[in-house]
Amino acid sequence: MKFCICSIFVLFFAFNSLAQRGDELLDTSDNSRQFNSYIAFEVRIVDFENSLYVNDFKTTEFKIENGMIYSINKLIGVSFGINGGVILGIPYENRLQAYFNSGNSSGLDTFLKYYDEINFIDQTLAKTRYFIGFHPQLNFNINKKWKLQAGTEMRYYFQPFFDERSYFGNTYKEDGVHFDFLGNLGISYLLKDQLSIGLNYNRSFGNLRRALILNSYWNEPYTSSMRYHSLGLNVTYSF
Repeated sequence: MKFCICSIFVLFFAFNSLAQRGDELLDTSDNSRQFNSYIAFEVRIVDFENSLYVNDFKTTEFKIENGMIYSINKLIGVSFGINGGVILGIPYENRLQAYFNSGNSSGLDTFLKYYDEINFIDQTLAKTRYFIGFHPQLNFNINKKWKLQAGTEMRYYFQPFFDERSYFGNTYKEDGVHFDFLGNLGISYLLKDQLSIGLNYNRSFGNLRRALILNSYWNEPYTSSMRYHSLGLNVTYSF
C-alpha cells in the first residue's frame, strides 16, 4: 500500500514539474495559446453495472489529479492529467442468510441460480482498491463561466478486480483486469478566477469481469458481467 501511495505522489510531482518547464519554454507572444497547470479533487458514487439483477453494488471513490491545460483558442482547450485514488470496499453481507431471515420465499429458484456468483462478487468488491490513471480530454468553453468536457481515462488497478476460479465442473471465461479504459463527459462552472466546480459521468468501455457459467447446480448456462460507471463531483484549482 505504501508503494502505491508513493508511486502516485511521485507521478504527480513529476508531471507538475514537466508542466512548469513547458510553460517556461513557451513563447507567449500569442495570448490565445497558453499552458495552465491545475489540481483537482473528485468524489464519485460508483455503480458497478451487472447482469445479475442486483442493484446495490454501489460504493464511493476518491480521486486527486494533477495536470495541465493547453488553450488552443478561446473556445477549445486540451488537458492532460495524471491521477490516483481509491475505491472503497462495499460492506459484505451474506445474502442467502439475509434472504431467509427476511421470510421472503418468492423467486427463490431464481435467487439460488445466481447466489453463488453474487456471493463471489460481493466478496471481491468488499476489497478496497487503489489505482493510478492518465486522463486526456477536450474542453469546450460555452462562455466565460461554463465549460463542457469530453475525454477518456486509462486506469491501472494495483489489484485485479476478479481472479479466475472454477468449481463443481463449471467453465469460466474470465476477463478480470488490472487495466480499464473509461469514457468521460462533464460540465464545470467557474466560481472564481482560478476555482471551478464540475459534474462528471464516467463509464468503462470494457468489462471488469465477464464469465460464461455452465452447469451451475444443474441450471441453464448464463453470463455474468460487471462494468464500472460513476457520477462524480469535482473541485479544480488552476494556477
